[in-house]
Amino acid sequence: MTVVLLAVSFVLAIPSFRDLVEKRQVTYGAEQLASFINTAQGVAMKTNQQVTVKWFRTDDDDWCIGAIDRGDANPCDCRLTNFDDVDFCKIDGRAYVLDNSNAGDLDLVHSIEGAEDDDYTFDPIRGLFTNLSESLTMELRSQSEEFRLNLMVNNTGRVTLCSDEADYSVPGYAICPLVEEEESS
Repeated sequence: MTVVLLAVSFVLAIPSFRDLVEKRQVTYGAEQLASFINTAQGVAMKTNQQVTVKWFRTDDDDWCIGAIDRGDANPCDCRLTNFDDVDFCKIDGRAYVLDNSNAGDLDLVHSIEGAEDDDYTFDPIRGLFTNLSESLTMELRSQSEEFRLNLMVNNTGRVTLCSDEADYSVPGYAICPLVEEEESS
């Protein structure tokens, strides 16, 4: 009887354990990306030079985001692998790239939306985007797609982590504020 009770308890616990693991994977991925962006913004203000962040995404498991601090607002290419390449993403002489390999190939990044040219630059004085009409939104989803977090960066460089919908929310994170779409005239 004890073995049967243990087996039933184990079977009932598997789905909640899976949910716990998926929530943590999405949360960790979003927090890692938020830290990446906050650091790039901080470097711009600390070094008093522009830091440009560039991203690429072709599908859920082929994406990267990188930053460069060369001060001329030209973006780097986070897909490059040769550290000596002038367009390699580096800050303070060290590689500064996050990609799908950092996420353990979990296919977390579902979408990346932002500037038309897929990059933005932090102003060195106040840490704002140099183009104040830009923003960045990255959506991360768990493997079952039951849990979703958005990483939103507004033009002031403020990073917000939130869930898009209550049905897919991750406990501890608010529902994203509605962004009113501009009506076309």
